Order: sequence, then C-alpha cells, then structure tokens
Amino acid sequence: MAQGQVQQESRNAVTQDTDRQAVETHLKALCEWACTLKFSDIPVAALSQAALILGDNIAAMVSATDEPEVKAYHQRLMDSDRVGAGQATLFREGGPRLSLMNAALGNALTSTWNELDDGYTRTAVHPGALSQPLILAAAEAGHHAFEDVLLATVGAYEIGTRFARAWPGTLPRLHPHGVFNAVCSAAGLGLLRKLKPETFLSALTAAATMVSPGPYSYPIQGALIRNAWPAAGAWLGHFACEMAELGIGGTASGPYDVFQIGLGAPLSLASELSVNLGSEWTVCDGYHKLYGACHHSHAAMEALESILMAQPELRGGTGVASVTVHCSKMAMNFNNQSPHTTLGAKFSLPHAIAATLVHGADAPANFLDASLSDQAIRNLSAQVNLVELPGIKAWPYDRPAKVTLHLKDGSELAAYCEAALGSPARPLESARVLQKIEELSRSKAPGLHGAVVKLREEIAAGRLADLGFESWVRSFTQA
Repeated sequence: MAQGQVQQESRNAVTQDTDRQAVETHLKALCEWACTLKFSDIPVAALSQAALILGDNIAAMVSATDEPEVKAYHQRLMDSDRVGAGQATLFREGGPRLSLMNAALGNALTSTWNELDDGYTRTAVHPGALSQPLILAAAEAGHHAFEDVLLATVGAYEIGTRFARAWPGTLPRLHPHGVFNAVCSAAGLGLLRKLKPETFLSALTAAATMVSPGPYSYPIQGALIRNAWPAAGAWLGHFACEMAELGIGGTASGPYDVFQIGLGAPLSLASELSVNLGSEWTVCDGYHKLYGACHHSHAAMEALESILMAQPELRGGTGVASVTVHCSKMAMNFNNQSPHTTLGAKFSLPHAIAATLVHGADAPANFLDASLSDQAIRNLSAQVNLVELPGIKAWPYDRPAKVTLHLKDGSELAAYCEAALGSPARPLESARVLQKIEELSRSKAPGLHGAVVKLREEIAAGRLADLGFESWVRSFTQA
C-alpha cells in the first residue's frame, strides 16, 4: 500500500472517531434535555403551534379514509380487533376504537397519504406525521393528560428535526419518511412514557438501527409502499421503546454508524443534535400545505394561479400550447409526466401544473384517482417541461419557481413565486390553517375544527389541565 494512501486512511479513521464521539456527546445532551423537559418550560407559542399541527395532521388522516387501499386496510384492522372494546381511536368516520397498535398503524398509514400533513423545510422531514399516530394512540390507551401529549408532540418534533439536520445527506437518495420514521415515533412514545435519559437514549439508538431505507424515487414512480413507511415507523418505534425498557438497546454512537457509515450520509454537524435546545423550537419552524402535492410543486402552482387570476379565460388550458417550469435542482426530480398512481400524481410537477391549469390549484380531486384518467390533465402534463432555475437562495427561499405559459397564439405569460404560501418564509395565519382543518374534516370528523380551537384557547388561558385528552378526542370522533 502506498504511503500516501496509508496516511489518508489514517486521517479518515481519525475523522470518523472524532465525528462518532461528537455524535455521542451531543446525542446524550439531547436525550438529557428531552427527558428533563417540563411542560412549563415550553413557550405558549410553541404549544399553540403544536396544537395546530395536531389538528392539521388529524384532518389529513381523516381526509384519506375513502381511498380504496386505506379502506381495505382499515377494514382488516377492524376485523382483527374487537371494535368498541379497544384502547385508542382510528381516525375515520365513526371513530372505531381498536388496540393501541392497530389504531397507530391505521392512522399512520393515512398520515401522509393525501400529502396534506405539515412538514419541516430546513431539511426535508415530516416529524409530526411520523410521531403523532403513535403518540395519540398511546396517550388514549395510557389515559395520559393533555400536558403529556403536547410535551411529547413538541419533543418528538424537536428530536426528529435535529436528526434530519445532522444527516441531511440521506437526500435525494432516500426518503425521510423511511429514514427517520422509527426515530420520530420512538421519541414521541419515549417522552410520553417519561423514560429516563439512559433508557430514552437506548430506545432512540435502537430505533435508528430499524430505519426503512426507502428510495426517494418511489413516490416519483408512484410506489404506494411509501405511504406505509410512517406506519412501519409506528410499529418499530413502539418496539424500540419496549426493548429499551427491558435493557435491549443501541449505543450512543449508533446513529453515526447507521446514517453515516451504513447509509452513506455525511454528518453535517453533530452539534445540530443539541444546539439552542430550549431557546429554539422547531415546531414553530415548519410549514402547512394548502395543496395535496409534494411541497416542491407549491411555488409553481401558486405562480400559475397568479397568471390565471389575471387571465381567467385561460382556465381549462385550451389556449395553452406548452408550459415551462423553472425550478430548484431538487424539484427537477419530480418530472414524471404520466403518473400511474395517486402518489405518483402528488409527486409529479407536470401533473400538478396541468391539474392547476385545468381545475385550479385547490380543486379537491386534483390528485385523487379520477385525475389519473382526466384526459385534459394528461394532455397538458405531457406539454410541461422542467428547467433548472439558477441562483437558488438559501433556506427558507430554496423552493422557488417561475412558470411560463406558451400560448397557442404565439404569446407568452410568466410569473415567479419566491416561496409558497404556507412555507416558513410566508407562514399561514392560524385562521387559514383552521379553515383547512374544517374543510378536510367536516364530513368525517365534524367536531375537529372546534376541538382544535378549544385546545388553543385552553393553552392560551393556562387552563389545559381542565381539558381531558380522551374527552377531547371523543368530541370529534363519536356521534
């Protein structure tokens, strides 16, 4: 072996040892902080946002319950359980009560199905959808107070975002719903159960070894198994906590070995695991979706809507010859012009643009099964071309889009959106998120909007102890 190669390998080994030790140090600090966090330590603004996220994600869950695959799986869960004698609510019409695990699995399957859950854009991860199905089911089954639920919700969000910020390099090869599913769900359950720091660390590091390395190409290709990764995470997170409580867990440096050595994601900074704990709340740093598509489509959809509002005669697309979308390098991946599943449609920028042009950005059926055979959408989708936009800014302005309509009369119309409404750069007012919750849940859980309003009022007034979690759930699930 050449001397230079030996020296390089020696330097690499030293770097790896240093990074591994740094991960261990910062992860222990994160677990110590999380396990000693008190409800009174969390600012009212963070708690209020957590309540809004809970409502938004439950609404997203119930909005997917008519999808045929979801209905079939929910039926299997109900058939295998003694409905009515269960521990936790399956969020669908009638609110059947199932075992803790069956409720968590059923709700986790729907959490991202319609692409309407909240998310975090500093690095791609959806900690709410990955942690909350298990938190909600376990809280009902364990008769937990609402303070426990919100603390677990905020803490799991904090932990999930910090893992994703430490290892953002899993993108664009692997999808965050698989990479961080078990870690997020274990974090939520571990905090709900008030595990000691050493047990909590054992659970998180065990969960890190159970991740689902799902390809990012799967949603673009329309592989529906991607929608099941949050459900897999719910089961694995529960199992990791059960094992940790019995003394069966991972090592403090384990996440480094999994994400960097195993999955090949270079460590960004180990300090991301513990920087600004208690002063920076990532639950306040996410986004809410207005459209049921991958968030990378939203700026383009909004830009197109601004053209259509000024030129309403173009609605329907009959006067449009083709469309050019200038977008980020990441958004260039979402180029499937002929998706074959509803998931593929949600991750297709051409489909999103065509559906917006034909029916409007907020049309409820844009990404449902009927849209796949909508001939107007299919024809226009084939005429949408993606071009990489130069000079992309840093987060939170890293997902812009410019849309140019090339009209059949030879003229062109263009519009630019620097950041989509609902993103951290242009956050939605809480009233608009509450309106979305009401729209998504009115037919399946008509009391959800009022329940979320009530929860936020009790948080603001410092009366949360007067609001029982189980009665709160029953207020929008039981007729």
